[in-house]
Amino acid sequence: MVFDVLSFLVGVAAGGVTGALAMILHGLEKTADLQERLRLVTQEVGRMKDSTPTSGTTEGADDPRVRIDELRQELDEIHEEIRRMYKRSSN
Repeated sequence: MVFDVLSFLVGVAAGGVTGALAMILHGLEKTADLQERLRLVTQEVGRMKDSTPTSGTTEGADDPRVRIDELRQELDEIHEEIRRMYKRSSN
């Protein structure tokens, strides 16, 4: 009888640990998927910048190259935030 109760409690504890680890793994997987999508978008922005013509464009805020640079800077900031999330989860 004591062994049955002890076995049950060990099983519940093992299930709790397994569930907690599964939640952590799921969070890391979602973060990795987000980081991969961000990497692909960053590459696409780089291709857009390379294919944007430099002659005949207006200077200032309406310049597509300026807007692409701003977008790339925002993507880099998001990428850095993801790196900080990884560091927090590994500590």
